[in-house]
Amino acid sequence: MRLKLALRPTNRRIRMLVGLFLAGLFCTQFISSTEARKNSNLIQVISGQTIGENAPEVLRKLERLAKTDHIALLEFCLKNYHDRYNDYTCTLIKRERIAGVWGKEQHIAVRFLDKPFSVAMKWISNAPIGDLVLYVEGKYDNHMLVRPKSPILRALVGVVRREPSGRDAMKKTLRPVNMFGFERGLRSLLKIYRLADKNGDLKEVFGEYGQLAGRKVIILERYLPAKKLYPAKKTVICIDVEYLLP
Repeated sequence: MRLKLALRPTNRRIRMLVGLFLAGLFCTQFISSTEARKNSNLIQVISGQTIGENAPEVLRKLERLAKTDHIALLEFCLKNYHDRYNDYTCTLIKRERIAGVWGKEQHIAVRFLDKPFSVAMKWISNAPIGDLVLYVEGKYDNHMLVRPKSPILRALVGVVRREPSGRDAMKKTLRPVNMFGFERGLRSLLKIYRLADKNGDLKEVFGEYGQLAGRKVIILERYLPAKKLYPAKKTVICIDVEYLLP
């Protein structure tokens, strides 16, 4: 009996383990893939515009596909992601319209690892119910671990488990945490592109070059008819011309 009690995962132990895991995940410096960047050239100019750091042939291909074949361009970005990146850190800024109501703009510090698929989120501003989230695919019965933002709730219940796409979680977001990241985001875009192309509904437009958060981007615009099988009539996608990521 004593042995069973010693090994039983109490709420306190779970909180300690999650705290240690989150601390490690947020304090450890993730190693970025740099091999491909060693071959990058200096800033290039296409169509009279300075648009970033990459090989000239890559930039020419990027512009050509943006004008002629968005599906091929997104597939190119997906391959680039597989070749160059294993993990990354970022600040996610989002403001979502849920059930017809615009929410507050949220700023979230994120650390991501490809294998195993792992996402750690720490809210910087306007946290919903929880201010820390950890999701590791295959762990905790594929539930995410959430720390309540309320100190009172935190003291009462500690860290709680929630289904990523469960009703409670989806009340506060349009995309579950298990769909986070460049790869799954690109695959989601490609799924709709291919479906619309198959149905003869796809209209794609080259939106020229622009700047987003101080980064040079190439802009893709996708137009679809108002049908239930499509998420939006208009989608604007900005591809960073250096990192080749949306």
